[in-house]
Amino acid sequence: MELNTTIRLMTGSDALSYRELRLKALQNNPESYLATLESESRRSIDAFASEIRYSLSSPVYGYYGIFLDEFKLIGYAQLEKSYMEKQKHIAFMYNLYVDPSYRGNGLATKLFEFLLKEVKEKTEVERIFISCNRKNLPAQKLYQKLGFSQCGIKEKSVKWQGEYDDEIELVKEI
Repeated sequence: MELNTTIRLMTGSDALSYRELRLKALQNNPESYLATLESESRRSIDAFASEIRYSLSSPVYGYYGIFLDEFKLIGYAQLEKSYMEKQKHIAFMYNLYVDPSYRGNGLATKLFEFLLKEVKEKTEVERIFISCNRKNLPAQKLYQKLGFSQCGIKEKSVKWQGEYDDEIELVKEI
């Protein structure tokens, strides 16, 4: 079944929807994030709105949401640039997430392909970096499917509830 979805740059007015989906992500997949449900639950709607507004940077950087029927946020990702003069050719993607109720419909791929098209058309970015925890095998599989390849490992860079995990660094050449 084809879902009626729209992808767009999020604004501060999306803060409530973003907060709700972010907390759901942390509740359902705590092993996949550096933030915790407890810490993010304490943040106000204004803090989430500020996070979205602060991330906005021309021509394409910020939080992008995938919306069902133009109003229900069901997935998101953040695209960020390097502010260093010598790194204008790279970008970073963070927090790619799709609500579990809508997984299996190709929405993460659709969102990523939208971002990739924006980057290709509007920037001079040559490489996009993303990272994920080693134990997050579904994310690794998705990123490999999207054309990312492993370029590094930060060993024991995550410690949660007494357990260590490594961060896998991946890159996609554009």
